[in-house]
Amino acid sequence: MTFAAPASPPLFAGPEGLWTADPEELAARLLVAVFAGQGAVPLPQKDVSEVYSTLAALGGYSLPDVRSGNTQPLGLTVQLAQESILIWERATVATRLSAGTGPVSHTITMLRFGPGILSSADPVAALKARLH
Repeated sequence: MTFAAPASPPLFAGPEGLWTADPEELAARLLVAVFAGQGAVPLPQKDVSEVYSTLAALGGYSLPDVRSGNTQPLGLTVQLAQESILIWERATVATRLSAGTGPVSHTITMLRFGPGILSSADPVAALKARLH
């Protein structure tokens, strides 16, 4: 008989845990989760919807496949993801990119200082150092 290993608890306890987290710590942990394994990619990019899903996973919940309307926890997740992206931009580790004339594609691109955060032994401290 085999037993599955217990799932590790999420870093943050649900939407409330994300909401009350230190914004810079949340931004650092989200950057690492979003761009894991992408440090050596020539132009690391992720669709912004992946950022939302990854943030929800850090909180231990998931978002619906169809994301329309102003519902919770989607609204809170989008707000916190956008706040994290603004922190990334302020630290010059990642930025938003929107392209297209019909359907517009919204992506997040890691910038040249991003891999240093990813490879740091303490990504939270590394991001804070870039900010202060």
